[in-house]
Amino acid sequence: MKNKIKKIAVLAAALTVAVACQKPVTSLAFNVTPISVVEMYSTSATPVYATPDVFSPVVVYLDRFVNVRVTGITDNGFYQVDLNGTYYIPGPYMVSQIAPEKTEKQKALENLDKFAEAYTNQLSQMESYSSKFALIDVTGDGIPEIFDAAGKEIYTYYNERPVMMYYSEYPVTFYYSKKDNKLLGKYTWNKKEIWEVYNKDVSLLPWGQFKCISTVASPYTGNATAISREYINDAATRADLKNILKKMLSL
Repeated sequence: MKNKIKKIAVLAAALTVAVACQKPVTSLAFNVTPISVVEMYSTSATPVYATPDVFSPVVVYLDRFVNVRVTGITDNGFYQVDLNGTYYIPGPYMVSQIAPEKTEKQKALENLDKFAEAYTNQLSQMESYSSKFALIDVTGDGIPEIFDAAGKEIYTYYNERPVMMYYSEYPVTFYYSKKDNKLLGKYTWNKKEIWEVYNKDVSLLPWGQFKCISTVASPYTGNATAISREYINDAATRADLKNILKKMLSL
């Protein structure tokens, strides 16, 4: 038993010596080519390393679009950066400029064929009860909504299809204040004229809906004009809808 314990002790001592004599792990690249300081931007969850080696400790992860000062490039494709100290970021995680996110209007214009087809199909379904319709952007995203002739329904373009954003059992005359970008509605209730102010609400529906936020509309009525039914809902108009939408989206 004593010999066995002695052997284990000797092996442990030998292992300790071997580890102590082993060369420390080094990064794959030490050569850094200095460059004039440039500004670059991080992408999502960008790792910042202590040395230019993916096996070295990660000091921190950067959020998207953090401005970073780059001072050099290593042999193995890391950027040397100045973040209150010298650190390293793998090249693929850095971009030279921030590409602005496409607006809903730009997306709709790029998918004009699908957009026009979706609205054409919706208007075809509406023809039996809505001989006229209006197209006007009342949500401020650049995409025109469809208003039916009676002022009961409003449709918008979402995920390549039209979805209802507003429905009322009673006809509402809609007004739009371009100066204030407010959608107003006027209707009669118990022989009394009621004005409402609507805002887009996306708390329940991903594409949003119109929600009454106030019956105090007087501050906006001075700049508001009634939304006219500018188009006849017939086959000829629907056949030209792509050109109509293209002009509106290109403004």
